[in-house]
Amino acid sequence: MGIRRSASEYGSAVGDEQVAVSNTAIGITAATGAVAAMVTNGAEPIRVRWGTPTASVGHYLNPYSVLDLYEDDMSDVKFIRVSSDSTVDVTYFG
Repeated sequence: MGIRRSASEYGSAVGDEQVAVSNTAIGITAATGAVAAMVTNGAEPIRVRWGTPTASVGHYLNPYSVLDLYEDDMSDVKFIRVSSDSTVDVTYFG
């Protein structure tokens, strides 16, 4: 596998959204034409999973961490809070 580019290198920003992450797993809604997304977590830890995470199952994402997503990942990934609600900021690139 070659070195991948960061999400922001996939072109111009084509959309943004903020998603409230609470005690029910939630996904993101990719903007039309998006091929990558940069996701920045808010002030509380969350879990992320390609499927359905729980508060104790999934990849742990620290507060203020950044996650780059590409193509199908944007429709497959879901987030859930660990203990307190957080907000993720998403910028889509295409």
